[in-house]
This record gives sequence, structure tokens and C-alpha cells, in this order.
Amino acid sequence: MAYGNKVKFHYDVPAYIKKQLAEAAKKLNMTATDLLSKTIEEEYERVMQEQKGSSNQY
Repeated sequence: MAYGNKVKFHYDVPAYIKKQLAEAAKKLNMTATDLLSKTIEEEYERVMQEQKGSSNQY
């Protein structure tokens, strides 16, 4: 489901990953959902920059 610019994903996350995510988010004063979204967005940007860089090399 889409919520404005955010997309809600439905998938199974192992319990130990949920625990690590919740602990990290708490340290950053964020929700686990916000931290996961931020991480996904940053990774997407990194991959897109890599693709841009590699396409300029040819």
C-alpha cells in the first residue's frame, strides 16, 4: 500500500532482525519502520549512483 511517498512492504522478517532493527532505531530515537525505510532509500541511492558511475565509464 502506498502512503504518500512511502510504500508499506509486507514481508516476513526474522525475529532476530526485528530485534536488532528495533534496538538500533531506539538508539537513534526513530521507529524501526522509519529506520528500515531510511536504510532502503540510502541503499537505493547508492546503487543508482554506482550504476550512473559505471555507465559513464564506457
